[in-house]
Amino acid sequence: MALDQLRDAFDRRRVRRRIAAGAALADRGGEVVVDEAVSHGRITASESPRRVSREYKRVAGGTSVMDYRIPERSAAAFPINEGEAFAVMTPEGRQVADLVAFSRSDPAERFSQSYTRDLNGKVRISTGDNLYTTAGEPILAITADDCGVHDVLFGPCTEWMLTDRSHEGGVQNEPGGCYENLALALDAIGVDERVPDTMNVFQRSTITDQIFFDVRESTAEPGDSVTFEAREDAIVAVAACSAKGVASGSSLSPIDLRLPAGTTVEEATVQNATVQDDGGSGAA
Repeated sequence: MALDQLRDAFDRRRVRRRIAAGAALADRGGEVVVDEAVSHGRITASESPRRVSREYKRVAGGTSVMDYRIPERSAAAFPINEGEAFAVMTPEGRQVADLVAFSRSDPAERFSQSYTRDLNGKVRISTGDNLYTTAGEPILAITADDCGVHDVLFGPCTEWMLTDRSHEGGVQNEPGGCYENLALALDAIGVDERVPDTMNVFQRSTITDQIFFDVRESTAEPGDSVTFEAREDAIVAVAACSAKGVASGSSLSPIDLRLPAGTTVEEATVQNATVQDDGGSGAA
């Protein structure tokens, strides 16, 4: 009985969110249609003429975008509105980027690696696939993808991983990894939530012999990008992965973002925080 009550509460919450989203779209000039034939009050909304185009190439060809570079071993967080598009690019190739997303209306609802695998029915996602939240709702959609190889199996690198684990060049002994950098960037933009497992953009990994993880060097070429469209108002954070080794190669490089013009971006890195704690200027 308790399980049935929990499911009912979950369904009611999803209905309230869909009704609120439909009302917001109607306020912006979109048409909202309630499909009474579908249980749980499912709402479908037609395209609003004010929404950003789904095609990133058209967005990039206009004047309504801005470029932002995340330095190596750093992270950045930014708001994105429903219907807006942004892109993640590796300017030098191979560099992995860790990505997370949070609902702006309820930051406790965040990107879920496991639900993204489950609801897409696969361990490798690309164009046409959604990133889902802990409530089973789509938060981002992949609308264009130059690389086609990304990971939703591994979590972000952390300080203990970079301190205790060796790679072909030895132990990195970094003061922090993507987890710490993402947490700092999210805190700077006002999201006080635990960092979930990430979508590891451009990371090439799979399962071999049905049970073993296999990570290989990224196939991303210089300039490759992945374009996402927000399915709801969200906060997104992206880190230029701090881990040297197989995934990004032996050298680390920056990650570029293409965002709607005027987007507020909060950047953070454990490197700067460590320098400041030591009495330095905070310069990288």
